[in-house]
Amino acid sequence: MQTLDHLREMFAYNEWANRRILDALRSNGNERCVQILAHLLVTEQEYLERIAGGRDSTGFNFWPVVGLDQMAASLASVAEAYRERLTDEASLDRSATYKTSEGVEYTNTWRELLAHVLFHSSSHRGNVMLKLRESGIAPPTIDYIIYLREA
Repeated sequence: MQTLDHLREMFAYNEWANRRILDALRSNGNERCVQILAHLLVTEQEYLERIAGGRDSTGFNFWPVVGLDQMAASLASVAEAYRERLTDEASLDRSATYKTSEGVEYTNTWRELLAHVLFHSSSHRGNVMLKLRESGIAPPTIDYIIYLREA
């Protein structure tokens, strides 16, 4: 499997898992879980901007207060934007220069930035899962193998 195909599959899984978390929070979410999901989604959006290049994220708030309906719309549009970005294998080696929220400039390949987005989102979904369990709420099943079985 080519890297591009693999990334497409990983981003499809990412969208599926984010949607499952969002749906669970609609009925069982506590405020901290909602904050974490908002952070996850705004970060996915900000990295789209970074991949486009030249993004200055100096002072950017990665922890916004966002409602679940707004998150649902963001989830759908960001997932579509990543699908549109994953067009050809050669694009993965393009570089993007951007500034972090601290104002520090970095340059990374799209491949590196896309991998970061996936790992970051996975990490924060794990935070939400733990917080739900700590609240006595059974979290949704978001294992990759379950995604594959349902696809």
